[in-house]
Amino acid sequence: MICPKKKTDRYGQLIWIVMLTAGLVLAPVRLPAAEFNGYVSLTTDYVYRGVTRSDGHGAVQLGADLSFDAGFYVGVWASTVDIGNNVTSQRDREINYYAGYSYEWSDRWIIGGSIVAYSFPGAFGALDYDHEEFSVSLSFDDRLWFEYSQSPDYYGTGTRTHNYELFAEWPLAARLSLSTGIGQFDVSEFAGDSYTHWQVGISRPLNRLDIDLRYHDTSRWVPRISNPERAKARVVLSARFQF
Repeated sequence: MICPKKKTDRYGQLIWIVMLTAGLVLAPVRLPAAEFNGYVSLTTDYVYRGVTRSDGHGAVQLGADLSFDAGFYVGVWASTVDIGNNVTSQRDREINYYAGYSYEWSDRWIIGGSIVAYSFPGAFGALDYDHEEFSVSLSFDDRLWFEYSQSPDYYGTGTRTHNYELFAEWPLAARLSLSTGIGQFDVSEFAGDSYTHWQVGISRPLNRLDIDLRYHDTSRWVPRISNPERAKARVVLSARFQF
């Protein structure tokens, strides 16, 4: 019988360390008041890098962050999930803590870096699913983005993962926007393989409500990461209300 793996509270501590470090660095600088952004989302499917994390069902998601004119930001994001490989492994909730910094290199170029601590409260199984991921990004004219992410200790196994992602967005008539993205998730150290994931969708803001209709697909399913059902093509409709 596989017993639940004990989790630690290193993620909250990690974010506090990042915030404290930023505070010490910026101590001589008088920061303006932070800008708060909060939202709640309803989606027909929670898809992460082409793979469903809600077993093809709907999910409820909440998020909030604080951003400063100096470029720093911190936040938290949570979602219902349904990830179960068998009766000995299950995840029902996901809470992510993140912090980062973005710098306006020029009027059109922005570079940034961030850290995300993924946690799955109440999860049980042979692995410690909680892990951290570090990212660097480059964006052009708020229309084209490239991001590289690495997790140095994926699921507590001591293996590294790499994700390379390119995303683009174009404005259309009637306040619509078209966006698409493609990425490569390299989990070869953990699962012996990698896969390509892509998406394309259309969205429209309605005051504080954003509506998004999106198609997701992958090149293949990878053992220990997904299965044929979870990695198949799917269409997702989402609504996000900002407050």
